[in-house]
Amino acid sequence: MRWRDLPSLSALRAFDATARSGSFAEAGRLLNVTHAAVTQAVRGLEVELGVALVRRAGRTVALTGAGEQLARALDDGFGTVAAGIASLRETESRRVVRVTTTTFIAETHVMPRLPEFWAKHPGIEVAMSPSPAKIDLARDGFDMAIRALSDGWVEGPEEEIRPLCRSQVIAVCAPSLAAQGLHPQDMPWVIGADKHWELAEVGGTGLDVTRLKRVEVGSPHLEMSACRQGLGAGTATDIICRADLEAGRLIKLPLTGLPVVTYAVVLPRGPRRAAVEAFADWLKTIF
Repeated sequence: MRWRDLPSLSALRAFDATARSGSFAEAGRLLNVTHAAVTQAVRGLEVELGVALVRRAGRTVALTGAGEQLARALDDGFGTVAAGIASLRETESRRVVRVTTTTFIAETHVMPRLPEFWAKHPGIEVAMSPSPAKIDLARDGFDMAIRALSDGWVEGPEEEIRPLCRSQVIAVCAPSLAAQGLHPQDMPWVIGADKHWELAEVGGTGLDVTRLKRVEVGSPHLEMSACRQGLGAGTATDIICRADLEAGRLIKLPLTGLPVVTYAVVLPRGPRRAAVEAFADWLKTIF
């Protein structure tokens, strides 16, 4: 298609609205412009095509033979465009919202509350993909990430960060481990996949990390489970531990110096679906 050979879209829209309504004034109301602007656009289209398209009939206009031919073509063309856009919107509205986050955030905080979201938005499907890895959202096809960000985080040029809340990192262990009367320095510690980060956290409390007995369970998904079973102490945010603390499955150790993190929604920059915005907005209500 050679766009340069076609009249302007605004002129074609003005003629299409006139042909459908039979009036310059009504076409103006449909397009939210003055009837004079519609009249001028249609007259300009006639000049460009070198043929009369409409003729006045009192307060209305009638189509010439050439006008009827063009009106049929535009009805087919604009109808195809409208159908294509409607189909695209329907397809996009049904597409699953893909969310990447850590295992702990998904398991302890978001997934137990998903029924609340679906009660408000029954037509939106959500797929959680727990992973501790940093993911390129646009490249890997994710709509958003939920992350715990340390102080000093900076929003990148390709992402938008919406903070959800601040949460204190705490040290915890099972009551059975605490009952042994060990000082935290002498307890075994469950150290996850991000060893350097977790050791730095523990070291910030004043404990000598080089002397710690470390328990490595090999999977981030099992770290809190290992703590609950008394295999070792560990660190996690208050949000992740809250239910276990309230149920008595874990207790808080009297250690200070642990950091505070920012939970945030990370979105790729650019246009996004209404379903993605709805889920991002809902997340702000549960943190």
